[in-house]
Amino acid sequence: MKLKLFHYILLLVLVFTFQACSVNKDTLQSVAQTDSASQIVEFKNETLDLLVKYKKKLDIRNPNSFNRGLAKNIYFQINTNQNYINIIQNKVKLKTSQEYLHYAFSKDEVKNRNDFLIIGLYKLIYNAYNLKEEHHFTSLQYNKSEMLKLYQYLQVIRWKIRTSKDNKNQYLFNTWQNNWQLELMKKDDSNLNIIKDLKYIKSKKESIYDSSNFSFENIISEILVNIKHTLKEINVEPYDMSISAIKSFVFII
Repeated sequence: MKLKLFHYILLLVLVFTFQACSVNKDTLQSVAQTDSASQIVEFKNETLDLLVKYKKKLDIRNPNSFNRGLAKNIYFQINTNQNYINIIQNKVKLKTSQEYLHYAFSKDEVKNRNDFLIIGLYKLIYNAYNLKEEHHFTSLQYNKSEMLKLYQYLQVIRWKIRTSKDNKNQYLFNTWQNNWQLELMKKDDSNLNIIKDLKYIKSKKESIYDSSNFSFENIISEILVNIKHTLKEINVEPYDMSISAIKSFVFII
């Protein structure tokens, strides 16, 4: 009788022990997912701050390529995580990131090109971080394919901003060029003797030996770091694209 009672008690202990282990495992997983979600919110907020910073720099460097009347709304949309701006271009209301990026990198003359780039970037971020949902309690609520798409597109966009030119062989965006180079582009650059008389060279504020301006590219690189960390938090291994892969990808954007 005593032996049976002992076996019964032992069985109960084992049952409760396994249940406790199961509860602890589930609890730990839940805590880990919640912690990841909190980290992702930080990456998202920093990404949006960097996008605002990029717009400000881009508009200063390309002052004739953005709509001043729309700027306040773009900032408000980004800062409040909304998605209500839809520009009408050629009598068509643009809605997707793909549509905006098409005009941002079009070789044709495009008015307010900066706005198409920024809104296109924002819509990619909006979809990847699912900003239409106010709260994400676990990392599982994020769309892996949209986040990976954002990471890939950003690598291509960074390269296109640096290299793309219009039908007149002018760069679409002035970003990496130094001030003396921008000044030279407005003159007859076939006569290199005029370089010494350029405003920024003559005043010795810049030199022809100065390195290019990487501040714009650095901002996008910082955004990419945030997206890479986010991908790891949602159990997706990010990968960096080679130049050849980027060049084959450019036709998609």
